[in-house]
Amino acid sequence: MNTEFSLLEKREDGVVVLNVSGELDALVAPQLKDKITQDMEDGESKFIINFEEVVHINSLALGILRGKLKTAREAGGDIKLSNLSEHIKSIFEMIGLDELFEIYKTEAEAVKSFKK
Repeated sequence: MNTEFSLLEKREDGVVVLNVSGELDALVAPQLKDKITQDMEDGESKFIINFEEVVHINSLALGILRGKLKTAREAGGDIKLSNLSEHIKSIFEMIGLDELFEIYKTEAEAVKSFKK
């Protein structure tokens, strides 16, 4: 699996989908934060972060996600997660973030959840 970080954005049914790959660590987590912040400044509030190709996430990145979740919800939106590997999911469960974030098996399920 590729450990080099990349971040691709697309929009689907009014939802910003961020496909993240590689290691989400202290060096690259600010890029994710900046991307979400910029999209929010542009009026977006509904996000899905697709973790399908994420091989590692550290505490700084988790803290950023938690902070952005609060901001998105205050703006009437949400940040939902999809395609977490067992390893990444276990990290979320270990620190209780699986209680805060809605986690979906697929990106399509996460997109559909915004239509409810």
